[in-house]
Amino acid sequence: MNISISELHIETNPELRAYAEKKSRKLTKYHPRIEDLKIRLISQKSHRGQEQDYYCELTIHVPGRILEIIDIQRDMEKAIDNAVERMKRILVKSREKEISKLHKRGIIGKLLNRWQS
Repeated sequence: MNISISELHIETNPELRAYAEKKSRKLTKYHPRIEDLKIRLISQKSHRGQEQDYYCELTIHVPGRILEIIDIQRDMEKAIDNAVERMKRILVKSREKEISKLHKRGIIGKLLNRWQS
């Protein structure tokens, strides 16, 4: 899995980059064929006042699909945690669909072989 981390309007913080990489590496447990993972960390002034909003964008390339999640929080670590958790749910659902399709094909193939015999 290839991981790239980019930052926009936020100071480079090696601890934050390491935290994001550590959290995102766990996603391979839920879908083994992840090819590429892009993490984008963004800081913007909130439209509600003087506070900052932190965005975490995750983009994952799996064979045949591109999955994207954007999470907005007041704390960057919370944004990373929520984005990874949401992506985990999407990856599990995607993997279950793939397995279900494979099972259906296998069952249909067996039935066709029985009927042709």
